[in-house]
Order: sequence, then C-alpha cells, then structure tokens
Amino acid sequence: MTQSMVAILETLRVNLDTGSPPFVNSGVINWLGRTFNVSPYHARLGLIEGMEIWTSGSSFAPLDLEGVERWLIDIPRGSHLIICRNKIMFNKSELPHREGIDLVFWSHDDIANFVGHAVIDGIIDVGINEEKVTESEDGSLFPGKGPHTLKAKNDFSSLEEYELDINLSKPVLLPAKLHFVTGVLRGPEDIELATWVLNCGGLHVIDEIEIMDKTPLLKQKEMKIDANPNFVDLLSERRVHKDGMGDLLRWYYFDKESENVETHDVLVPAYIGNDNNDEEWIFNAVLSKIQRNF
Repeated sequence: MTQSMVAILETLRVNLDTGSPPFVNSGVINWLGRTFNVSPYHARLGLIEGMEIWTSGSSFAPLDLEGVERWLIDIPRGSHLIICRNKIMFNKSELPHREGIDLVFWSHDDIANFVGHAVIDGIIDVGINEEKVTESEDGSLFPGKGPHTLKAKNDFSSLEEYELDINLSKPVLLPAKLHFVTGVLRGPEDIELATWVLNCGGLHVIDEIEIMDKTPLLKQKEMKIDANPNFVDLLSERRVHKDGMGDLLRWYYFDKESENVETHDVLVPAYIGNDNNDEEWIFNAVLSKIQRNF
C-alpha cells in the first residue's frame, strides 16, 4: 500500500520528500513522505507546506482508536495527514488531540474526493471511453460516438460571493446538450452569427470550448435540459452601431428563419455541495457559475 499510495500522490503532482522520515516506532501507521513546494491548487484541496503524510494501509484489518493514540505519542509537532483506505472503528470526531499537533484524517471517501477533484480539473485522467476522442478528418471536435466531455475552466472566484467552499463539494458530471448555432442578426446591418450554446439548467452562450481526451469515471447528476430551446431571445442583443453621428446602441434581432443548429450530447464537469442552510448547489465548471435550478 505504501508505495502505491506514493505513486498515486506523485501522479496527482504532489511533491513529496521521502528521504528523511521522522523517528517513530513502527506500527500500523506508516510514513509516506513530507510535502514541499505545495502548489496553490493542492493547498486549496487541504495540503500544507511541510505536512507529514501517513497511511494506515488498505488491509482487511480495521484501524482502531487505540492504534491512532499509540502513534500520536511518537510523532513530532506540526501538521500530519493520515490516509486510511481500510475500515475504521471510530468516528472522525473521536480522534484524540495533542498540543502542537494539527491532525487531518482522510477516509476512503476523502481520498476519492481528492482524486476526483484532480480528474475533473484535468490534473490526471482516470478511466477512458472505449473510443478515444480525436479530431476527425473534417476537423470536427466531436468525431465518433458521444457523449464527449467538456473541459473545465477551473475558475472558482464566483464562489466567494456566496461564501461557498469548493473543498466541501464533490465532483460530478452533468449530461447536457451543446448546440452550435449559426444564423443572422438583423439590425441596422445584417451580421453573420456563429456561437456555442450550452443547454444545461438553462441556455448559456459559450465563447469557446475544449474537449477532454478521456472521460473521468464520476457519478452523473441530472439537470434540466430544454427540449425546445428558443435561441431568438438568447441571441438577440443591443450592439453599438456607428451611423456617422456617433456611437448608438441599437437592437439586433436573431432571425429565426436563418437559424441552423447542430446539436451534440456532452458531459459537463461540475461540483455539488450544500450551503449553510443545507440547500444543494451545483457549480458548473465550464460556465464557472453556480446553478440552483435542478
């Protein structure tokens, strides 16, 4: 387990110093390494510079509170993370406290959440569709059989406004429709329009998209998909028009008769969590926005 867990952390691009272990008596909890050069990304997921990383292994034998208490006697002051893949015989709230020790405990679900964040953020790829997504001969982004997975933008700044913590959420995938809409905006002059529209909990215009080469093996969460999307209201807009007397804002209306739509089934990376009122929220990682209507 020790070497495999180190390999997993290295795959997740966690920097570990494995050459200078602290002096502790051998037991059920073994040292993996010490973090260094912790990136802002890993800090956001809970790692700290100089944190000692430990594992209790993944054997059939469960970890009990007595084993943790014996281990606590020897470890040095500082921040420590225990990664436990086997069963535990206690609640995390029962973990003992020792002055000068900042103890973090990851159970199986916490490990899965950490790996899931890395997958959905594009740090690693876990699992692939039977058919690899490659650009077709005609240059299409969507060759072969879908659904294909859109790439996340990883901009979580909008969460600050709502005082939500992405670290307390879980990564999921949202089934959606992606429409490539072309047509004409009618106004003081005609303007050719070509844009992407994401149909997932409403209609959303997207400037550009990228497709993941591999689809992560994550749970899917259903959101409302508009069966008959109206692009006229969405794409009509006021634009600046120069008429020789200055810049004026004029309406440009999307011409329904000029509309041509190409639709693809896609999966959207997202995070799901609960706010302080225990109400569920979803952060759409492609749109970089919170959605609650699902």
